[in-house]
Amino acid sequence: MSIQFDYYYGREAEQFAFYQVPKFLFKDERFKKLSSDAKILYGIMLDRMSLSVKNRWFDEHNRVYIYYATASIMEDLGCAKEKCTKVVSELKEIGLIEKKRQGLGKPDKIFVKNFISVESGTGDCLQHPEVRKSNFKDTENPTSGSSMGKTAESGKSNTNNTEKNNTDSNDTESNLIVCESDEMREDVIYGQIIKENIAYDDLLTVYPQEEAAIEGIYDLILDTVISQSDEIIVASSKYPADLVKSKFLKLNYSHVEYVLECLQKNTSAVKNMKKYLLAALFNAPSTMDSYYRAQVNHDMPQFAQNRKYPKD
Repeated sequence: MSIQFDYYYGREAEQFAFYQVPKFLFKDERFKKLSSDAKILYGIMLDRMSLSVKNRWFDEHNRVYIYYATASIMEDLGCAKEKCTKVVSELKEIGLIEKKRQGLGKPDKIFVKNFISVESGTGDCLQHPEVRKSNFKDTENPTSGSSMGKTAESGKSNTNNTEKNNTDSNDTESNLIVCESDEMREDVIYGQIIKENIAYDDLLTVYPQEEAAIEGIYDLILDTVISQSDEIIVASSKYPADLVKSKFLKLNYSHVEYVLECLQKNTSAVKNMKKYLLAALFNAPSTMDSYYRAQVNHDMPQFAQNRKYPKD
């Protein structure tokens, strides 16, 4: 017998936090054999990395790791130990996670790998870890020309179009992602991911009058994610670049919609639109829920009066 749950009304559907599983895991051929449970677990592990950043859980090479006990995984996935072991093994075998034992009863360190790059390869997509630190070559035509321009806060990325380079796939100086015969830069890969995360095309369809603002928000997110700066200034405060990038890669359709709504309702003059948007996007995940919850609470008495309940 099913439980008779109520419907969502108005903005109620937007008041919850969600785990995000990258669409890449469902669309890229390399991950087709991964089970749904493995993909969900990877999404949960990505979410737990934000806690690692706050706690400064980095190894001697500045690589982020998490702690995730088997018992906790079993509880989160609602499965027995045998299935838990199988799901974790899937992620280990494909290379999306790496576990390092500490011994002496200490929990294992789990390194969650970057799903869009590998350190060495045999024809698959390659991106050297140093790509984050390399300088993209300057050219005349910028990749993404936004009406919002580039932000000083997110650093100078200079992610412009370049001519095809003869670059060895394991060259440590490479600033390209090499995929067989095609060459794709970091900004192209992240651009695709960000557009999927925020449902860029859907935003343009629903808000055609906000096309310039949506394009500017997209460019700002991309510029921030591929920034080469160690720190990024948000609302006059400095934050580790990795923390800001992590937040921006978790932005979704609702977050951008919320920022657009804030822009529409803002009545005060905005002197620096780029700085304003950077702060709004950075704070969106933490402020959006409270904002809409307040709206729901304000409208709830009216909902209660207008709704008709079935008779017993």
